[in-house]
Amino acid sequence: MGLVIITISLLALYSSPILIIGISLIPLGLVLMWDESSSNDPTIDLYNSWDNIVLMFEELNIIRRAVYLPSGYIESGQSMALVPLTIAEGVRLTKLPLKLSVRLGISGAGILLFTPGTKVINMCRDAGAISIGNPQTSLTSCLINHLALIKRVSLQETHDGFRIDIAGSRLRRMYEGTIVEKILGSPIASVVASVVAEALGTPVYIDREEVMSNRRSIYIVRLPIGGG
Repeated sequence: MGLVIITISLLALYSSPILIIGISLIPLGLVLMWDESSSNDPTIDLYNSWDNIVLMFEELNIIRRAVYLPSGYIESGQSMALVPLTIAEGVRLTKLPLKLSVRLGISGAGILLFTPGTKVINMCRDAGAISIGNPQTSLTSCLINHLALIKRVSLQETHDGFRIDIAGSRLRRMYEGTIVEKILGSPIASVVASVVAEALGTPVYIDREEVMSNRRSIYIVRLPIGGG
């Protein structure tokens, strides 16, 4: 698959100069590309594309938790993640254009990314496996019954979101130990966050993950409607 060179121009706050970064991206390289009927590992061909994203964030020297946006927040109708670069106080998220760099309010800026959850949401939504308003049912229907990406899932509400326990994940940790993991979370956590955001229709972010043997606990914080 050929490489596309994308030049990003991001206008920083106040008197900071324009930041211009040249990065190489495999087209839609952040989206899990696999056939639903295939038994092959869906992440096996994604390592090189993630390397480019690692280089980009290392160059930006920004480590902020990505906000997972449901499809209703993107003009193209795709589930994506927003990585804030600069944040203005009181900014509330509105529907964003499908662009790599986006403005947040008057003086904020961020990067929109396809994530491991983007393709998952597309396939599960088309199959009717996303239950609006019910994240537990959506996780079970989408990730177990429809795609068989995990073996078990349970959800418990917390004071600000959810604790989600999963077991038997098939997704490899292709960017383990890199800056991308600090921003997006593990691939399976990214998928889980995308499904929860889509089911609720509100942005969420991954607060932390806890791993014990073959079980992973993912703590997801729900943001107010309209964003943070």
